Amino acid sequence: MKFGQKSAPALFILFVGVGIIAVLGPGAVADYFITRLFVSSTLPSNEVVVWHPWGAQNKEQIEELFREFNRTHSPLKVKSVFASNGAGGAGGSQKFFTSIAAGKTPDVIFVDSSQVAEWAFQGALEPLDERIAAAGIRMDDFFKPAWKSCAYDGRVWALTYCADPNFAFAWNKDVFARAGLDPEQPPRSIDELDRMNDRITASVNGKLRTLGLIPWGQFGGANSIFTWGWVFGGDFYDEANHRITANDPRIVRALEWMCSYASKYDITRINSLTAGFGSLDRNPFYIGEMGMTCFHIFQISDAGMYAPKLNYGLAPIPYPQGGEPNSSWIGGWCMGLPKGSRRAEAGWELIRWICADPEGTLAVGKIMSLFPGYRKSPYFDIVRNDPRYGIYVSIIDQSKHQRPVMPAVDYYMGALDRAVQFVLYGQKNAKQALDDATFETQRELDFKLAGK
Repeated sequence: MKFGQKSAPALFILFVGVGIIAVLGPGAVADYFITRLFVSSTLPSNEVVVWHPWGAQNKEQIEELFREFNRTHSPLKVKSVFASNGAGGAGGSQKFFTSIAAGKTPDVIFVDSSQVAEWAFQGALEPLDERIAAAGIRMDDFFKPAWKSCAYDGRVWALTYCADPNFAFAWNKDVFARAGLDPEQPPRSIDELDRMNDRITASVNGKLRTLGLIPWGQFGGANSIFTWGWVFGGDFYDEANHRITANDPRIVRALEWMCSYASKYDITRINSLTAGFGSLDRNPFYIGEMGMTCFHIFQISDAGMYAPKLNYGLAPIPYPQGGEPNSSWIGGWCMGLPKGSRRAEAGWELIRWICADPEGTLAVGKIMSLFPGYRKSPYFDIVRNDPRYGIYVSIIDQSKHQRPVMPAVDYYMGALDRAVQFVLYGQKNAKQALDDATFETQRELDFKLAGK
């Protein structure tokens, strides 16, 4: 009897449950039996089941995108299901992996670009090469880092749904003016950034009231060190030799610079000021308590909603002497076919339309306000000359980097997060912290590759 058959003797089900406990832990058992025993296998033949990780306002937008697909692809119909996929940590992926074990996968899954190689390595995705070739899709149709994020071990496992151009550098013009700085002149070098930061950072009765920049605050420690490490000219991974290079001297220099702000302005005082931040309407950059930040593309719409009077500018990230001008990297989300997808052809049509079709990628841009990974999308003709989005078009056109494409990237990001924290709080110096992150991640990667 095969694992994926509809009916199974009770003892066999018990045996499978014990196996899941051993492999994935007891929390997976409920997911497995709900998926295996209570998810109907008699869904309508025209229904494409898609799992996505978005709630609230983003859920409404993704539903609108799916309705547009339904309108143009009758009789196919998308059935969307909210399901966290554990981006940035393997734990949240449990439901997806138990659905594969149960033989009850969705037809399409959204996967963070950093996860594609790991999920492919684990056998959770179907390769798309034959379908890509039949559809006439080529590597050059996509921004290079977006395509590279979806390819591993000589095959392509997903297509990019949205390509995040990380990042533009933003400055609050009103904060600059209060500090006596020219509000129309952002810093162009790290030296200029440091001097402006000193002018902006202010205290009242020993307490910080205004900050210039928090270099480790770019959406987590790992993403921050990726950003500044590339700005300083570093390289995180030797793909040809499968070697982790977090202790590249240029990345060490970047981390030293990042964490110098923690000692210079006192990490305790910084934490005291930032403790009151959190909700979008209390973003310190929006309310004038921080003068500079690395600005994600989604913050354009956020700022328009929560700080409509915000007076800010956008420019390339400043860089040091010997660093990388116009440095940036591409992240974002991808779409793939899960292993065992029951409606793979219909699922592929949804992926192709959303990720590699002029009409579909235009819908992604208009509805979601996101950049497609498909560089030929007509959406770029709309936003290229936009006063806010235009700089992101320039950034994505020039982007050279993506997070390392290998099956230990989640572990790597955790190791980099820890390295940043160790240095921020004086527990290790930058070289020691990055030496340790390199050693630990290399050990994890070697272990995985040895069992391939």
